[in-house]
Amino acid sequence: MSESLQPQPRFESPSHYVRGRHSGNVQSVTDAGLVVTEVNNGCYLNLRGDASNAEFNAAVLSVLGISLPLMPGTFMANDTECLYWLGPNEWLLVSAQPGQKREAELRAVLNGHIAVVDVSGGFTQLNLSGPSLNFVLKKSSVYDFEAWWIQPKNDLRCVQTTFAKASALVIGQSQGTVAIIIRRSFTDYIAQWLLDCAADNGCFISP
Repeated sequence: MSESLQPQPRFESPSHYVRGRHSGNVQSVTDAGLVVTEVNNGCYLNLRGDASNAEFNAAVLSVLGISLPLMPGTFMANDTECLYWLGPNEWLLVSAQPGQKREAELRAVLNGHIAVVDVSGGFTQLNLSGPSLNFVLKKSSVYDFEAWWIQPKNDLRCVQTTFAKASALVIGQSQGTVAIIIRRSFTDYIAQWLLDCAADNGCFISP
């Protein structure tokens, strides 16, 4: 059989089958109470190490250009990298760079009891925005997100919590928007939940 006739692998985003769907009386982004947009990040890396070790902190800073967030429920970010606090010795790196490149760069400078694991295949990010956002957050999680909006604007907040009947890393962003990082396998379920939860004022999933 000719090579040209062989089936070729095709990449599909986790939200492939729900893109463009909407609920309520909306047909586009402009009239939706909630807008859901998938973000295609370069990679997701799980990073572990000793937060009290100055050499470990300096090595991460030298590669990423951002410091490790040491306060629970916070993150640090620049134009291409985000580091989210997951625990006293654990962080999630979301980068625009390829996973193999970032993992190799970190392993080259880190010493001792450390771990750098590429988990890109298991996660995706959804950005949530719109006037119904606060209502949706209250309905989706037991966590009190209202405290975020009264904190100083430079206080970058994130939390691992329940979202609907799944788990998510929820991230406060600028201009009153929120990002959720979820397991890839939860994408269809979360999308269906958001379509139903925000149906009163309409929900639109960006194509």
